[in-house]
Amino acid sequence: MGPPSAAPHGRHRPWQGLLITASLLTFWDPPTTVQFTIEALPSSAAEGKDVLLLACNISETIQAYYWHKGKTAEGSPLIAGYITDIQANIPGAAYSGRETVYPNGSLLFQNITLEDAGSYTLRTINASYDSDQATGQLHVHQNNVPGLPVGAVAGIVTGVLVGVALVAALVCFLLLSRTGRASIQRDLREQPPASTPGHGPSHRSTFSAPLPSPRTATPIYEVSVGHGCSGPTGSRGPRICPHQHLAEL
Repeated sequence: MGPPSAAPHGRHRPWQGLLITASLLTFWDPPTTVQFTIEALPSSAAEGKDVLLLACNISETIQAYYWHKGKTAEGSPLIAGYITDIQANIPGAAYSGRETVYPNGSLLFQNITLEDAGSYTLRTINASYDSDQATGQLHVHQNNVPGLPVGAVAGIVTGVLVGVALVAALVCFLLLSRTGRASIQRDLREQPPASTPGHGPSHRSTFSAPLPSPRTATPIYEVSVGHGCSGPTGSRGPRICPHQHLAEL
């Protein structure tokens, strides 16, 4: 019985083919599709500023871009589209004249308002007519004092209002005090002067009665000479006539 014959040169065994196939699969990595994203620049903008919705990781084979206002492209109003072959913007139903679509798919908002805040979706169509979409958020806040948070602004406004109220209260108090002092002084000037105790009523008092004039005083007895009234016989000098006095009364 002879020794086993050796395998002829140039003949491949089956397991060698399996090793070659496994090596090729290990080093060959099929290309993967990267999902594009939307980023707002700035992430939160003040009212009246410009905002760019940047399209990231966009493929070079995109033929058209369509921006919609909403969380999905389906059923959301079209803002604007961009066709790469003709390099032109196509306005949609939600176009306000402040939106511009760039050749890389990004959307520029000019002079944004509070109503512009919300979700925006970009739908792309490549050369094979495959569609893809991604959604971004646009945040808008009111234009406040630069460098100050909303709480600080509210505190400043409150302090100013309190200061104005205090100043107004102080002015009212001063006016009332001056008016009351002037009223008291006017009342004192209008009151008559009081009489001095022990010296009798003042000659300026409205309650002092006028003294009768000596010329208007009525005499109790008149001196009559030769008017029918006679005194005692043999008397000399004037005669006093009480009857004439009573008649005059």
